[in-house]
Amino acid sequence: MPIMLFVILALIFVILLIVVTNIVIVPQSMVYVVERLGSYSDTWSAGLHVKIPFIERIAKKVSLKEHTIDR
Repeated sequence: MPIMLFVILALIFVILLIVVTNIVIVPQSMVYVVERLGSYSDTWSAGLHVKIPFIERIAKKVSLKEHTIDR
């Protein structure tokens, strides 16, 4: 019985870890470009978002701040 309990607890821990690591907070003045299975899917603006594990990935983090150039 203790082995089965250990397996169940380990499985719950792995599932919880996957869920927590796929919650993404996009900071203000940033946008994230999201790819689903390698092709463009969406652009996330500031706020809380949830990725689909193993399917979606953040391809690029783009800053919306102005860049100054010295002349």
